[in-house]
Amino acid sequence: MTAPAPTPAPAPTVLLCGANGFIGRHIAQALRRAGWQVRAASRNSSPAVDFTQASTPAHWAPLLHGVQAVVNAVGLLRDSRTRPMALVHDAAPRALFDACAAHGLRRVVQISALGIAHGDTAYARTKRAADAHLLALTEAGQLDGVVLRPSLVFGAGGESTRLFMALARLPWLALPRPVLQARVQPLAVWDLADAVARLLPPPAGIATGTSATTDFTANNATDGTAAFTGLADLAGPQAMTMAEYIALLRTQLGEQGGKGQARPARVWPLPHWMTLASARLGDALPFSPWCSQSLALLASDNVADAHTLPALLGRPATAPARFIAGLAASSGG
Repeated sequence: MTAPAPTPAPAPTVLLCGANGFIGRHIAQALRRAGWQVRAASRNSSPAVDFTQASTPAHWAPLLHGVQAVVNAVGLLRDSRTRPMALVHDAAPRALFDACAAHGLRRVVQISALGIAHGDTAYARTKRAADAHLLALTEAGQLDGVVLRPSLVFGAGGESTRLFMALARLPWLALPRPVLQARVQPLAVWDLADAVARLLPPPAGIATGTSATTDFTANNATDGTAAFTGLADLAGPQAMTMAEYIALLRTQLGEQGGKGQARPARVWPLPHWMTLASARLGDALPFSPWCSQSLALLASDNVADAHTLPALLGRPATAPARFIAGLAASSGG
């Protein structure tokens, strides 16, 4: 008599905060491909999670039952009375991290941002505070936490991507002088999402290039994948000024449309007063990626070691010259 086939183990569950956002949606796709069941936590999830109210560990406890890992990808560019950054970026994530420690749920990944280490904006201060809390809990041995600070992220659904694609189609550009001078090191959102998925222990029975180890000690590398705790600054393979980045997108758009090499756009620097006025105008437009917070982030170099992201991926990171070609595949993921 043939023995019945064993019942497959249920897919492990990851709590993904910000699952409906730009980066969160791509992370959710990558996690599902890796064999995870994604439990979304956002204003639009069921049950809905209001980060302005979830400021104590007790708020998070019911959502952690049956969860093996947590990823926080929540982020705001604008501070407001209805959604203050002090709550959404700082108090709610700290409460979540404390709840994870209390429940013995060790693996936590926090998506932060490159350039906040020394910034004095509300965005930088609140993100930095939550990062520090997770890293302190990790240092104390209560969590196996990772803070990822990516540079400028390109991908389908990104407000900044839409802005830069629109700018790349213009025959002339007027850009703030700090943005013209500072360098960025853009990375593809699908690379960031894959890196997050590879930082979690692979579900049993899933064949991946990552070892199934759950030993997340600092700088522990297994099978070419950096499975570690601590802080990781993430950047793409090429640093460039913002004008060079827009020009690179312009070239790709010309090639995609069969028009060959596009003529370079003419670029003029905006006067300082006009730069500040444009950022303040962006502050008043809820869906504009250009505002005082983004000006502060992009006014200084936003670059990092280009080797960290490939180490996490176990493969080369996508070159900026291949960004537009990769859009269709990532949005269809």
